Amino acid sequence: MNLVALMMDDVETARKARDELANMSRDSLVRLEDAVVAYKDTNGDVKLDQAVNLTATGALGGAWWGLFLGAVFGLVAGVPAAMLAGAAGGAAGGALGGAFSDAGVSDEMMKETSAALDDGKAILFVLGRTEAPEKVAERLRTYGGTVVTSNLPKEIDEKINNALKKAA
Repeated sequence: MNLVALMMDDVETARKARDELANMSRDSLVRLEDAVVAYKDTNGDVKLDQAVNLTATGALGGAWWGLFLGAVFGLVAGVPAAMLAGAAGGAAGGALGGAFSDAGVSDEMMKETSAALDDGKAILFVLGRTEAPEKVAERLRTYGGTVVTSNLPKEIDEKINNALKKAA
């Protein structure tokens, strides 16, 4: 996995770029693990706009498995209420697991990195993988931005920055 942080002109542009990354993920151009827009609110507090709500995702998955297992055991035992109990228990367990799992970029690191943001600016943190960084940069070109940090080789950072500068 690679981590790239892009300084964006504003929050709305960062969100649009994140949406484009989601489109690229659906097109199998990137394998996206996390994409977060960080910005400061009117009080100067850093806010993280997460792409995926892990608690909700965990609850949905837990509810499905709970319903499935409740149905199986309910039918075997002859107790239909076991389906609902299984769904409720699965949802609660899934939500709890989702709330405690941070499968992506560290919130603490993003907040520390974003603390020095100028008013109105945003950082798009992206954790993922691609075999075609030039194509990804090309599709992100219309949103502008500058790579502020990454764990990619320097030459890839330069290629991304050059592609993004063409938008300006």
